[in-house]
Amino acid sequence: MAVRDAKTGGAGRWGRFVGFTVALGIAGGAAVSLLAFLLARYGPADGSWSFRGNGALAAYTLTPAVLAGGWTAVVLHHRRLTWLAWGLAAGLVGVVLAALDAALLPVFGAGADHDVGPVLLVALLAWVVVAPALATRVPGGVPGEPLPVGVSAAGGVAWLTGLVAGLTVVSALLPAGS
Repeated sequence: MAVRDAKTGGAGRWGRFVGFTVALGIAGGAAVSLLAFLLARYGPADGSWSFRGNGALAAYTLTPAVLAGGWTAVVLHHRRLTWLAWGLAAGLVGVVLAALDAALLPVFGAGADHDVGPVLLVALLAWVVVAPALATRVPGGVPGEPLPVGVSAAGGVAWLTGLVAGLTVVSALLPAGS
């Protein structure tokens, strides 16, 4: 039986939190790899561009979006705020940035992809840091002490670990280039 602590709510609860975080990270990574596999096989293509074959690498730009959403949710959970909706919203901002980058070549051509694509990718990578940082400034929450920093840090590491595991396992089972 887990030792219960009035301040933290109990060791068992935090173990479940970290386990849940790993599971969601694995699901996010697996979804990205599955999308890459599907794009490589069945993705759209036109004269000068294609999401098939190597073009399926575009799916992996969703990885920073999933990471930003997860880390934002962990920060908000630490602060005892509504974490799920805001974590999903942070992930959605990343998905929009990734989708805009992916749409540049087919919609606006190679020039726009060359000029705007790097800016969108840098913005996407910055969002991985900016979204959780903004989550530290959201007002409100449950009065009292925030949740234990060590458990929240473990949740952040668990999210990254789960995401990488999901990406790796599904990529090994269903290689995007096969």
